Amino acid sequence: IDDMFNEIRFSEYVDTGKLIDKINLPDFLKVYLNHRPPFGNTMRGIQQSFDILGFTNSKGKKVIRREDFLKLLLTKGEHMTEEEMSDCFATLLGLNPEGWKSEPAASSVKGSEICFEEELPEEITAEIFTTDILGLTISQDFRQDPMVSEVVRNV
Repeated sequence: IDDMFNEIRFSEYVDTGKLIDKINLPDFLKVYLNHRPPFGNTMRGIQQSFDILGFTNSKGKKVIRREDFLKLLLTKGEHMTEEEMSDCFATLLGLNPEGWKSEPAASSVKGSEICFEEELPEEITAEIFTTDILGLTISQDFRQDPMVSEVVRNV
């Protein structure tokens, strides 16, 4: 984490002589991908987050309600603005085939046009979050704690 902070902090120092104390989401994702753990995340770790943040539904699964999930993204930790969140979901869900919108006309779907009720399930499990929202695969090998790995989306 310290390496990530230093990379961000000094990213423009040579050009401007100033330290950076804020970063936008696309730049954060680039830094995170460069510094993520070499063996990826495990489903156990993701499930632990859902165990803490969610509740047990009528089927006995730990879930986070869609409204609570969206509220957490907007209000907790490194929270997002509504526009940032909508833009991220447009990209993650394949609604924005151009990727991150760099120009207002670059997106076929404006983030504010996303209907979360149509795109996200009422209850989100760790598996739904990992596979359906993030677009990652869960490799099933013989270990107790399967790894989560990246896949390329066809968008």
